[in-house]
Amino acid sequence: MQDESYHHGNLREELLKKAVEVLNTDGFDALSLRALARQIGVSHSAPLRHFPTKAHLLQALADEGGARLVQKARQAATATDARDRLFEMSLAYIEWAQENPAFHRVLRNPEVLRHRSDDLNDRLSEFADLQRAEIRTAQADGWHGNDDPEVLLLHLMSLTAGTAIIATEPSYESPGVRDMNHKTVAASLRLFLGRSDNL
Repeated sequence: MQDESYHHGNLREELLKKAVEVLNTDGFDALSLRALARQIGVSHSAPLRHFPTKAHLLQALADEGGARLVQKARQAATATDARDRLFEMSLAYIEWAQENPAFHRVLRNPEVLRHRSDDLNDRLSEFADLQRAEIRTAQADGWHGNDDPEVLLLHLMSLTAGTAIIATEPSYESPGVRDMNHKTVAASLRLFLGRSDNL
């Protein structure tokens, strides 16, 4: 065993990294703290110092995934027009899901969401509020000015999350169903937002 190689605090990060690999290749059923310990080369009890249960591990993954998602969306929204910023944030969400399918699945896992941490709640609320603010700005500029902004938010969230699911879930892998590229996804978002293809 190699417990001593993790005395400097990197066992937690190594467990999270390995958990992502397992989720991407083998799914939730294959994930266990015992298996992770064996793969990393530490005692079965070593992971328990950081994650007493598998649920704690999944929650940590969800917290990290939520933080990465919000950061990517914020960094993407650089356009001067609110609708273009909504486009950039939504496209960033979908691309993040494609690049991080394990994190995306954890964030949508019913058990994780049922016991989500305050940090994750704050991040998800932050992301929704970010979109909500841009929608109101776009409405002030004349886009769907008479519509309920919460309905517009629901529509945008459904479009974004639904596209991300289709783009990442194995059940949508059949030809013609998940054959989408950046151009197709971008065109779908522009159709809702009424934007030209200049982004």
